[in-house]
Amino acid sequence: IADSAAMHPVLQIIARVGPSDANVLITGENGTGKGVVAQALHAVDVKPMQLHVSGVGRFRGRQGSILWAGLAESAPLQDLFDAVTAVLDTQGVAPDPRRFRPHLTLARSRPGAPEPLLRDWLGAFRNLAPPPWSVDRFLLYESFLSKQGARHVVRDTYRPATPGC
Repeated sequence: IADSAAMHPVLQIIARVGPSDANVLITGENGTGKGVVAQALHAVDVKPMQLHVSGVGRFRGRQGSILWAGLAESAPLQDLFDAVTAVLDTQGVAPDPRRFRPHLTLARSRPGAPEPLLRDWLGAFRNLAPPPWSVDRFLLYESFLSKQGARHVVRDTYRPATPGC
């Protein structure tokens, strides 16, 4: 599974997403082991937690920019990340070498978006602080890409093993 080029995005995406309703995308051709990984993630012990937004930022790339809201440090979120990483390791998915930086993607811009507009947005929302929210599950999405855009389908939901926990 880990040697499949189609599976490399699995770790990169799952590892960055907390147990919120944020998107987790699994991409790959049929037969690359996506279903096996999705089933194995049920071994993760999801514990309810509170998440807090902590600032905004931007990732730049060839396909434009991604505007994001960072998530404050959280021991339960780090524990979830560690548990997901351990399960993926049992499935032969190599760990992502980058540091874990949980965030919520807020917007995407195409290449050539006016730089002053992006800078102004970042400045206007630099102190973004919505109320914290409770999280008790995470969702796994599969993405189908086409020239008309992406379509995302929920493939699984991961909840606490013991109801009410």
